[in-house]
Amino acid sequence: MKTLTATTLALLMALSAPALAKPASCEQIAELAKSIMTARQKGVSMSKVMELADGSALFESMIVNAYEVHRFKAPVWQEAEVAEFRDKWYMACYKEFKGD
Repeated sequence: MKTLTATTLALLMALSAPALAKPASCEQIAELAKSIMTARQKGVSMSKVMELADGSALFESMIVNAYEVHRFKAPVWQEAEVAEFRDKWYMACYKEFKGD
């Protein structure tokens, strides 16, 4: 669990406002979403993950969105939820920065 939190923290620190304007940012957003939902599915408390957001409205929104989703017990369903959440955020980013 410490590794997961450290990974999430590293992704949060890597994503700065200027980075969001780069084409690769959607991949970064997707990876962050994956880390957040993985934490959710593994049972990391929302307050722990929220501490890592450091006041970023985007990251706080992602965290709240993740914790509104059911936590599954079966690994296969956890993995499916992580993939779906990752792709949802990638699509939102793509639409925002790339157009339709």
